[in-house]
Amino acid sequence: MSMFAWVIGIFLIVLGFAVKLRPSLIAGYKQLPEAKKKSINLQKLTSMLRNMLVLMGASGIALHYVFGWLGWMNVQPFATSIAIFFVTPLLVIRLHELIPPKRRE
Repeated sequence: MSMFAWVIGIFLIVLGFAVKLRPSLIAGYKQLPEAKKKSINLQKLTSMLRNMLVLMGASGIALHYVFGWLGWMNVQPFATSIAIFFVTPLLVIRLHELIPPKRRE
């Protein structure tokens, strides 16, 4: 089962670096109007996404081994899911700092 944690973790880490190199991988970025694209700091956005995806992958791998060390064999297969679950709110909060949501008036 540790191979699964490694595969998912490495996939997330590689995806993080790919997003940094190719911003077109960001969902919805291609469809944004040019005015909106210019208002987004692409350097900060791609750096933040890379960091969060690398954090998800690395913490998923690390949690897998921590759970094994603690003897929590029932929880160990879910280590990557748990890491993603706890890092995603951080990602959403950081995205709202970079790209404030549109307010209705």
